[in-house]
Amino acid sequence: MLGGSLSLQWRDKLDKRNFIFLTANGALYFSALAFFDANVLIPLFLNGLTDSPLLVGLAAAIRSIGFFLPQILIAGWVAGAQNLNLFQSRLHLFTRSLLILPVLAIWFGLSPTVIVVTFFVTFTVFAFGEGMGQVSWMDIYSRTIDESHRGKLLGTMQALGGLGALGGAFVVQRVLSSPDFAFPYNFALLFFLALFLLWASIFAIRMTQDPPKKDAKERKVSARYVVTHVPKYLQDHPSFSKMLIVQVLMGFNIIGFPFYILYVQQTGSLPAWLIGFIVMFQIIGQVIGGLLWGYLSDKAGNKRTIMATLATNIIVPLLILLSGQVTGLISIIVTLLGFMTLGMVLGGWLGFVNYLMETTAEEKRPIYVSISNLFATPVALLPLVAGAFLKVIPMPWLFISIAIIQVLALFLAFRLPDPRDEKKQGLPFLFRQPAPARRTKE
Repeated sequence: MLGGSLSLQWRDKLDKRNFIFLTANGALYFSALAFFDANVLIPLFLNGLTDSPLLVGLAAAIRSIGFFLPQILIAGWVAGAQNLNLFQSRLHLFTRSLLILPVLAIWFGLSPTVIVVTFFVTFTVFAFGEGMGQVSWMDIYSRTIDESHRGKLLGTMQALGGLGALGGAFVVQRVLSSPDFAFPYNFALLFFLALFLLWASIFAIRMTQDPPKKDAKERKVSARYVVTHVPKYLQDHPSFSKMLIVQVLMGFNIIGFPFYILYVQQTGSLPAWLIGFIVMFQIIGQVIGGLLWGYLSDKAGNKRTIMATLATNIIVPLLILLSGQVTGLISIIVTLLGFMTLGMVLGGWLGFVNYLMETTAEEKRPIYVSISNLFATPVALLPLVAGAFLKVIPMPWLFISIAIIQVLALFLAFRLPDPRDEKKQGLPFLFRQPAPARRTKE
């Protein structure tokens, strides 16, 4: 049914099976984030306990660094490892289950200091677990999903996850606006619901299959080798090197992610009932973005997908700034539009991932994925730096700087080589069809 409804041409049974379960894994994961949102809920949770922009920035930095940094350490191992679905499911069962500890700390009425410390310890383990699992997920995805519908998988995954999260956002709105759930017990309930969905997503990744690698031993390289040979990898892959510059510049948009909601709160246009609607509109943006970026990736090419994502990135900080300059209903509308646009760009990684897949040999993809994330690691520290300086630097200056950097990234994206030979196809890009599914040898 799934194949018929999406008009997919399966390469083999493994292609179909993994399409279904990888989509389910991602959809459940994105649904869980409605209750554990890093751009709205976690900043409000920490700000309510500590009133510290520095700790809000620290949480954002941990989330990004934990996701990016571990990938360079295990990429060489993943390139030759077997049974990666088992590795990832066991890893996440441990790293995600620890999130129950801050929930219990709240339920047992422990002090705010204990709650905050417990949260940061378990959140750090969680973030690093997500980073370690990302390389294995991408390896299974790139080797078993045919390139003709990779964009459709990622887009469908984000869209379904967004729809699930939209339902979760209604729950968030009810919980946070209800007098029956006082702070921080309301956040404890939301975090527990997130954990339940994260457990379900582990089952989905366990149900995927990881086919044997015939040249597994030859593929394995050490983390030290990867790190010391980064210049050579970049020199050997000029298209990737150019894409990497654009990706790093786009990554500067994370500076504003944890502070947009605090800016709206400081301008006085954030009543309690609006928080749930902000999460809803951000999720609606994720649904729209997932479908749009997936469509553009398959139909228009990944260079155009990257450019469209960057153009959208420019709009986000400008809308948030505008929300603080207007009042009443207009302020609420602009705020919701700002977070809806933010939701769209959260899936902007899709174009970069598929551009990398399209231009990189299969056996080297895990290494180049990890290199791209290695270069994103320093950028991940910027929210922490911003949080430290926000007492002397006005937030509007920060948001304007983000928009300028995104304009520069868009200019450089125009100069990216397009891996698709458009001239040979002879059709306007909106009418082009992806290459048909085909069986390839492992």
